[in-house]
Amino acid sequence: MKKGTLIALGAFVVLLVLVLATRERQVSVGVHKLELPKLDKAQVTALELSGARNATLRKEGDGWIVLDPSKPDTKYAADENLVNSALDALGEVKNPSFLTDRAERLAEYELDDAKGLKLKVLQGGNPAVELVLGKASKNGGVYLRKAGSNDVFTHQGRLDWTVRKELKDWRKRQIVALKVEDLSQLVLRSKEGESVTLKAGANPGEWSLAEGTQTPAGFRFSSQLAQQFAQQVASLYAQDFLEGDAAADSATGLADAHDSLEAQLKDGKKVVVHLGRQPDAKDGSATVAARVEGDAQVYQLSQYVASQLRKRLVDFRDLSLLRFEPQKVSKLKVQAGGKTVVVVKEGESWKVAEPQKLPEGFEFEPSQVNMQLAWLQGLRGTRLIEGQMTDAQAGLASPSALVEVTVEGEPVQTLRLGKEAPGAANGAKELYARSTIDALTYSVGEGVKTRLAQGLELFKRRPPPPSFAGGGQMQGLESLPPDVRKQLEAQLRGAQ
Repeated sequence: MKKGTLIALGAFVVLLVLVLATRERQVSVGVHKLELPKLDKAQVTALELSGARNATLRKEGDGWIVLDPSKPDTKYAADENLVNSALDALGEVKNPSFLTDRAERLAEYELDDAKGLKLKVLQGGNPAVELVLGKASKNGGVYLRKAGSNDVFTHQGRLDWTVRKELKDWRKRQIVALKVEDLSQLVLRSKEGESVTLKAGANPGEWSLAEGTQTPAGFRFSSQLAQQFAQQVASLYAQDFLEGDAAADSATGLADAHDSLEAQLKDGKKVVVHLGRQPDAKDGSATVAARVEGDAQVYQLSQYVASQLRKRLVDFRDLSLLRFEPQKVSKLKVQAGGKTVVVVKEGESWKVAEPQKLPEGFEFEPSQVNMQLAWLQGLRGTRLIEGQMTDAQAGLASPSALVEVTVEGEPVQTLRLGKEAPGAANGAKELYARSTIDALTYSVGEGVKTRLAQGLELFKRRPPPPSFAGGGQMQGLESLPPDVRKQLEAQLRGAQ
């Protein structure tokens, strides 16, 4: 082949590569960069969205409000976190990839006046930042351009989804924002007229019933359940909002007798939340109206959240079946499924006392005893069985499962499981249970008996799971109460 032909062919190949490389970008002559005014978050006073979305966010005092530009007199509290997230995302727009500067292509990328989302950020005396955002780009980003320019860029960041919101999605949904440690008491009032007052103690997590509270015979109050309730009340979020006729008290049930809760703070302030009528929907799809005294807005709570706020005295009943400190236990006996296992503590270590001869190949893991003790300590009944039942009636005279926990210097604590207890929710199978903690009868899930029937397998050495190398004994702690889990994790880590 002639030298001139080779040169021409080489030049053609180079040109072809350049054409293919710039086909999508359609690069024009010159350098195209997206140059925006410097963003100063501290100076930002407003964000204006128009076009594909219409909303104005404006700073007022220490907070933010959001409004429809066509209805400037109707203002709503905005979520400051969402505003800050949008501004942070805007600050991340740096050196996006240039695509084209052809004005006729703007409609294709939804960057024209008809479909583009216009964002204008006002920052005091500094120049405003103005962008137009289009549709999602092929590489997972978004097409955008500077307002007044036809230069189209692609940006890979999170800006688009932080600003592309309907007006109501900017609104503040946290209807109660308190610190649990600032609470002095919680007062729950039911539509039936029942009132329950929970008093905060001197130390975190310490709760008690107000002096003079009438309780059923044998009632044990759970400070832990009260603490969990306080945490739910302190941070309460709405699912949506009610407006117009739908927000009227007659429509929500707030005009009639209804449930409410009052949170009193140590500084004397109080927050009162009123709950509307409970919907008939069984699938949880319906919502419950809620209103905070001093706030004209009517919120919508999910059925689940509302149900967690409708507490009665019985909902704070302590259903624990055993009460002991795991580190003080010296002997544990488990009997179920025709198997009996006894482990005893000698010094700081555990050993199997029964059966006297271990199965061939069985490896005993002392730390598993601590795990089972923590599980037993956190074990709670699913419900209280009303009325008196004899051991024979409940099948407890010859229990299907038995647990004995021995603490030096104290009476042996026992837990007995009997026959099936009818009336369980959701068709679950439950068994009668009674322990030495009181004279009442409870129910527990059938899984408790199934677990105890494992016998020696409860204390078998297990290989650590891949997700926690060297910590096989940690497996299964997720189901324990948080305070028990943390205590056991600390003990087990200290033993490693």
